[in-house]
Amino acid sequence: MFKRAFRSVSIVVLLSTLAACANMTDFGSPDVYQRSDVQRVGSLDEVTVVRVRNITIQTSGDGSGIVSLITAGASAFLGSQVIGNGNGRYIAGAISGAGAGVIAQRVGAALSRTAGLEIVVRKANGSMLVVTQPDDQRFKPGDQVLLVSSNSGVRVTH
Repeated sequence: MFKRAFRSVSIVVLLSTLAACANMTDFGSPDVYQRSDVQRVGSLDEVTVVRVRNITIQTSGDGSGIVSLITAGASAFLGSQVIGNGNGRYIAGAISGAGAGVIAQRVGAALSRTAGLEIVVRKANGSMLVVTQPDDQRFKPGDQVLLVSSNSGVRVTH
């Protein structure tokens, strides 16, 4: 009995994690080009880093909660099949479904955040720009870097 319940809970957690991973988004890393940028002309400026600040980048999910709903439904079904007999199985299904929905929502929220940088740069003409991007490259004030502009946006790179 305990073995079947543990297996069901493990399956629910795994499905919740996989469903949340399906919503992950690429944030435009300086090392990754979008298909629309390939074989296109972009612009390049030499700039100086003025300031760097750590930030958190939050993606907007689909907002519909469909992943949590599907996970909760599957978990309610599995819970009702594995745990309890008679009317107890319906209670077990409801509790496992609600729990799985909450887990899927929390995992999705955690995976929708990534570390990023806010980089303030000064162009040769003295104007300043701020660029936000993932923190997959390190910058410090005074660094001479390249400001790359393309169809996908602007990014800073070494």
